[in-house]
Amino acid sequence: MKYLQLAFLLVLSACSAQPSSESVVQPFAENPNYLAWGDVPVFPLGPANLHSWTPISRPGTSNFLAHMDRLHDIMEDIGSPHVRGFMRFLPYDPMNHLHDGPVERVLQPWVRLEDGRYDLSKFEPEWEERMVEYLDAALARQFIISMEIWDDWSVTRGPGGEYDPGEGAAWNAHPFNPKNNINYDEEMLPLETSVCNAPFYSTIPSIDHNELVLQLQKRYADRVLEIAAGYPNVLINITNESRAHLEWSRYWAKYIRTKVAAEVMIGEMPSTNRKDGGGECEHDFSPATLVTDPLYDFVDVAQGVSGHEFGSPKEQALGGGRRLNTYRQAMAAAAGPRPMLVSKDYTRDQEGGDMVLWSRFAGGAAAARFHRPGVQHGNEVIDFQHAAIERLGRFIAEIPFWNMHSAPELLQEQDKTLEANIMAGPAGHIVAQLFEVSEGQSFSFNLNPGTWTARWIDPATGEELRRNSLSTESRLLELHIPADRDHLVLHLQPNN
Repeated sequence: MKYLQLAFLLVLSACSAQPSSESVVQPFAENPNYLAWGDVPVFPLGPANLHSWTPISRPGTSNFLAHMDRLHDIMEDIGSPHVRGFMRFLPYDPMNHLHDGPVERVLQPWVRLEDGRYDLSKFEPEWEERMVEYLDAALARQFIISMEIWDDWSVTRGPGGEYDPGEGAAWNAHPFNPKNNINYDEEMLPLETSVCNAPFYSTIPSIDHNELVLQLQKRYADRVLEIAAGYPNVLINITNESRAHLEWSRYWAKYIRTKVAAEVMIGEMPSTNRKDGGGECEHDFSPATLVTDPLYDFVDVAQGVSGHEFGSPKEQALGGGRRLNTYRQAMAAAAGPRPMLVSKDYTRDQEGGDMVLWSRFAGGAAAARFHRPGVQHGNEVIDFQHAAIERLGRFIAEIPFWNMHSAPELLQEQDKTLEANIMAGPAGHIVAQLFEVSEGQSFSFNLNPGTWTARWIDPATGEELRRNSLSTESRLLELHIPADRDHLVLHLQPNN
């Protein structure tokens, strides 16, 4: 036990420095399930704001500097090099205003002509300047950014798609819709879309080989990657909630790899079928497949652990934790571990938001972030999200998470009915997220003999309900729940 405790102190000392802006975000070398900025293991956390997903394209509506300053203040208060602000953005506007409310002005990457159509061969200088401003501001605040190249919502919703949100929304308003640009007509790309076989996704050589449209798609991607080049904090996420072909995703993963530095991380966020975690349109285009595909450096599993898959916050927390553990096991048996990000959680308010957010950490994800509030939500949801990530961030700052693994085996066999997510590390730290427990309820962990400190934490307040010292001369440590709670977190660490 002494050797394990000494090893932890040495690791903690080696990881105490702040990341420099020249270092690159990469999988942590000693445990690639997590991220590191340079040599410093980090856990990115983020709230959202109204219009926060497309801040570049909404000048006058989205004040991203104010959003960043608020998140930066929280990170400063947490004061840990291991907890970083986390944001995601789409460089173009998907015209997804049904959920976001009114937007004062839309600024797309492409030059807009007097007749309202776009020239996809030319880029708008104001958009380029605003994207640079955004990336500069994020780097100055040491935030980690997930930059999505494409968005599925704007491609597969419209005439012929899952549903048609009407004129001015989704595919109806997309600059690549032939009625909205001067570069081609509907003989080159249809005005209609599709739920699972959108023509926009069929341009690659192995499907329709639509060379004209594909070259314009590449031109856009090239410009985005060119602007983002040199920012060490940017991760490249190919698509938001993708229902494209797996071939499309793998094509772009290979293409982007030829355009960016070797250390830049490339990932993907497939949309799941909301039944068993398989891809919504192609079963194999799912997190379960991508976590073992060497083309991807990370996988955004947000859709595979969401309320769409599991329902209630408790089921999201438990089912998502089990699924994350399954993904970890699959990676360990295949190409090796890589980080799993949860860039958005739809349970995003006081009704279960803390339970789901903490489950991402206790379940083994590498990053967690709330999804943006909808137009039906008020500022109280935004306030909740900021407070919630501060509570979790303060907790994570005390945990050597970069050494941890899922550890349900710690529970005694007779306690297997206890509903919990459990993570443990070789230095003895254990985190258990417990559900629907009662005061006085007991359970036992299989641990090395010794003396332990138990901290019982209420995630809804961040307050420590009890701290006590426990000893065992056998391999069983018995614990007693200090209060009735729907949601409770235990942190165990060995004393020395």
